[in-house]
Amino acid sequence: MEQCVNKILSHIPQVTNFRGLEYANIYSTNEHIPREHELLYVLDGKITLHWEDHLVYQAMPGDFLLVEAGTRHRDEFALLKGLRILIMQFHWECNEFFQFVNNRTLPNLSYDVSNEVRRRLDFLRSNCDDSPEYRQHLSIQLHSILLLFYFDLMKSQHTTEPHALLPLQEAMRRAKHFLDQNYAEPLSLKQTAKHIGISPAYLSRIFHKEFGVSFSDYLTSQRLQVARKLLQTTRLQIAEIANRCGFSSSSYFIKVFSDHYKVTPKNYAAEAAKNGKPTA
Repeated sequence: MEQCVNKILSHIPQVTNFRGLEYANIYSTNEHIPREHELLYVLDGKITLHWEDHLVYQAMPGDFLLVEAGTRHRDEFALLKGLRILIMQFHWECNEFFQFVNNRTLPNLSYDVSNEVRRRLDFLRSNCDDSPEYRQHLSIQLHSILLLFYFDLMKSQHTTEPHALLPLQEAMRRAKHFLDQNYAEPLSLKQTAKHIGISPAYLSRIFHKEFGVSFSDYLTSQRLQVARKLLQTTRLQIAEIANRCGFSSSSYFIKVFSDHYKVTPKNYAAEAAKNGKPTA
C-alpha cells in the first residue's frame, strides 16, 4: 500500500486535452477504446457509460466519471435532452489508482471534496488557454484533484458511518442518483436509505420536502418516463419494457401507464409507430 501511495504522489499526470463538449443527442452508439485516461465532469444532462463487463454507470449534473485508458465502453446520452460535459484526457502511469478510485467508488466522495473538485474544474474551465505553460498548470491541478479523490475515499473506507452527517442537499443528490441508476431493480425505501446511510423515515420525510413528491411516486415517474421513450423508439414487447423499467409485472405496468398517460402502452406504441417514431 505504501509503495502504491508513493507512486501516486510522485507521478504527475500529463494532460493532453481539456475542453467542454456539448451534444444534442446520442454521441456514440458503438463501443470504443480510449487511448488515454479520461475524467468527465457533467455540467448538464445525463450520460450513461456501458462497460464491456455489462456494468452500467450513470452520471447527472455535478457528477464525475473516470474512464481508464484501454477500457472498452459505449457512451449513451439521454434522448431529447442536451448534454454538456467537461472532459480532461491525460496520460498517467498509475494503474493502481484506478483499482481504488473508479466509477463504483466515486459516488462515495464526501460532500466537501465533491464541492471542492467542482469548484476547481469550474475555475479551470473559465480560465483556460492553449499555452504550454497552462497545459503544465492543468497537469498539476489534475494531479491535485486525483489525490483529493484518492485520500477522501481512503478516509471514508475507514469511517464507520461515512454518511451520518450528510448535508440535506448531498443526501438528496445521492438518493436521486441511486434511483436514476437503479430504477430497473426492485428498489425499496429501506434499501435506498441503507445505501445512503440514513434512516428510512428520515429519507421519506426529506425526500418529499426536497422534491415535492413521495419516494415511491418519484421512482414510478422515472420508470414511466423510460418506458414511454422505449415505446416511442423501439418495438419491444410490453412485457420486456415492463421488465426493463422495474415494474413487477406487465399487468401492473399497463395499469400504472394507463392511469398516468390516459392511454394504454399498446395504443401509445401504435400511435408512435403511425408517426414513424420507432427505430429498433
